[in-house]
Amino acid sequence: RNLSSADMGRQTMRNYPGLIDSVMTYAQNCVASNRPDDKSVENCICILHNLSYRLDAEVPNKYTQLNHMARSVYMDKTLTGCFNSRSGKMENDEYGIPLPEEDYKPKGPSWLYHSDAIRTYLSLMEHSKKDATLEACAGALQNLTASRGLMSNAMSQLIGMKEKGLPRIARLLQSNSSEVVRSGASLLSNMSRHPVLHKTMAHQVLPDVSRLLSFQSGNTNSYGEIMTSACYTLRNLIMSNPHLGKSYLTSNMLNNVVSLCRNGSCPKAAEAARLLLTDLWSNKELQSVLKQQGFDKNMMGSLAGTTFRTLSSRF
Repeated sequence: RNLSSADMGRQTMRNYPGLIDSVMTYAQNCVASNRPDDKSVENCICILHNLSYRLDAEVPNKYTQLNHMARSVYMDKTLTGCFNSRSGKMENDEYGIPLPEEDYKPKGPSWLYHSDAIRTYLSLMEHSKKDATLEACAGALQNLTASRGLMSNAMSQLIGMKEKGLPRIARLLQSNSSEVVRSGASLLSNMSRHPVLHKTMAHQVLPDVSRLLSFQSGNTNSYGEIMTSACYTLRNLIMSNPHLGKSYLTSNMLNNVVSLCRNGSCPKAAEAARLLLTDLWSNKELQSVLKQQGFDKNMMGSLAGTTFRTLSSRF
């Protein structure tokens, strides 16, 4: 576990024959025998968490060549005007490239992004009571969904749709451990970047994420990261379905977002909160909800600054 946290150790352990296979198989056997809280399980999952860090960038995999193909598709479509020029980025769901079939019998690093591994993490999320194990499970999934390529898209769909893991991830947001909440919130933020998941996520995790923004206290070391992730997730999901999302814009939650905008000790969370409010105000249906809560153009201008003034010229 200690060795896997270092860059050289991580690379060496990934390449060592049989090591990942043994660690994964041992963890799965413990889950199958109803021993989710063994210290050895915690160590195994922490190892797998560490070995999945920067996996898409450091280890050639089934998605590497597809990412090159996807960029070619993106460039072709950009040149012919098929992409929205405002986005300025590739959207995974617009690649139009089929995802690869996974190995029937994974070996070595391919274990780290196999559906059997995903199921193991989700099973432990449901049955383990150890915070360190829960954090490591969410952290491994967070690593697999962190890139901007096809692996993130495929892993997010596998977790959220095929394996129906969203309720178990949402449950992490209710933990008494700020580190568990941080990992769960970061994972949901990664997954919310993919439009194909928006409808499913809006129905299954919006209540928990909005509750996080409404009631999370600022007395933990992870507060800034948690709020940043929650703001980005809320922004992605509400803007994809404003009619559904407006019911979550409570006065309590909006007041907390306003406080975040003014929080000089958490600059990333403050920026995420400003972007959230700016996008909400840019939608006429959501803007009416904000106005009912006492927001006006002057208030928005003072909170969001230049970002808001650029957008407000459209109205």
